This record gives sequence, C-alpha cells and structure tokens, in this order.
Amino acid sequence: MKNSRLFRFYFDRNAIIGIVSGLIMIFLSISMNFFPKNAFMQFVLRDVLMIFFLGFVFPLCFIVIRCGENLSVLGIHNKKWKRSLLMNILFAIALLAMFIKESSDPVVFNKQSFFAVSYIFAAGIFEMVFIYGFLRYTFERAFGIIPAVILTAAFYSLHHAGFQPEFLKLFWVGLMYVSVFYITRNLLIIFPFFWGVGAVWDVLVNSAAGRLIENAESFVIAIILLICMVIAGVIIFLFTHKKDGCIISHKKMGGF
Repeated sequence: MKNSRLFRFYFDRNAIIGIVSGLIMIFLSISMNFFPKNAFMQFVLRDVLMIFFLGFVFPLCFIVIRCGENLSVLGIHNKKWKRSLLMNILFAIALLAMFIKESSDPVVFNKQSFFAVSYIFAAGIFEMVFIYGFLRYTFERAFGIIPAVILTAAFYSLHHAGFQPEFLKLFWVGLMYVSVFYITRNLLIIFPFFWGVGAVWDVLVNSAAGRLIENAESFVIAIILLICMVIAGVIIFLFTHKKDGCIISHKKMGGF
C-alpha cells in the first residue's frame, strides 16, 4: 500500500506539518468569529496571517527553500498548460450556463461587485497555493490520491468557518475542484476561470458573505495582497538554487 498512487501510508514529519498547518488555517478562520465587527482584527486574522503568511509565504518557503522542491509539486508548472487552460475555460462556461439557467434573479455587476471580485481572486491565489497545492500535495504524499481528494475538500470547506459556514455544500465544491485538478495535475485547469465562476457566483449571489467585501477597502486589501505576494514570490525565487538541507525528497519518496 505504501507504493500505491491511490492509497498509501507514509505518515512522517511532513504529513504532520501539513495537517497542523491546515488546522492553523481553520483556527484562524474560526477566530474571526470573535471579532465580527472589528475590521482591523478581521484584516489581521484573514488577510495577513491566513492568506498571506500561512497560505502563501509558508508553503512556498517550505517547498522551495526548505525542501529544495520545484513548484510543480504544487501544480504550478507549464506541463499540459494548453489543455488545462482550454478545459478551464470550457468548465467555466458550462458552470456559468448552469448557474444562469437555475437563477431566477437578474445578475447585476457594478462597482461594488468589482471590488468584491478583486478580493475574491486575490484570496483565490491563497486557495490555489495552500489548499489545492500544499495541503493536497502533503496529503497525497502521505496517504495517496483518494484520501488526498477527500481531505483537501474537507479542509477547503472548514477554512470558511469564520466567514461562510456552509460546510457540506463547500465540501462538495472542494471535491469537484480537486478532482478536476487531477485530470492534468496543473492548477491552470481550475484557476482562474472555472474556480472563479464558482467562487464569484457563490459569494456574490448565493451567500450573504459577499456583501461584506463589496467596498473599496476590500479592493485596496486585494491590491496590497497581490503586491506583497509578488514581492514575496520574487524573494523566494532568488533562493530556488538552495537545494541542500531538504527534509523531504520528492524523488526518493516516489514523486508523482
């Protein structure tokens, strides 16, 4: 079972790190419930600690600098990118058509919607890197593909605890996205279009959470997050030549 791609069991230090980091993400999200009207604490907990540091800087530093791995293990690479992008667009069109068909209310896009969409996509980078990239990779490495699909979907659902507690629905959403990811193992198959249609529609049309980010402050935060991510990404890129001191070996463990 250890060498199976679908199921395996290699519960080592990295599996623990993956699970603990996922639990920290959920803890930060739940902590937001203790400060429902404190915009500053919401910003610190969700945007600074969860999205930027835990969800972006940590996984890139751990994979690239600490472990000397390539970002391809997170699904960030150019292999099958044309096929992935084409499927991304087709899935997005199909999903949007289904939403429009089932909706009885007119869809209105205005300045407030633009602010919300900007923030949603900035947060989407965190979801791709940390949830569908880092957590999915550590779960797959430790337990195999099928447990990784289920665990990734579960953590995706639970990370909404502080702002959109619709766990069962979001579990199935996460299950859909991570399953589609495995078609090409490239995040470009779900982000930005396929994931974007689902996220934007769900937040702005089907959830009250969307009203909380339909403001200029959310747009400013989105821009700040994107700038900080670019700066952090460049800094981390400068360390990609450091391959020593790795505590996991992708090739040694039978990389995917």
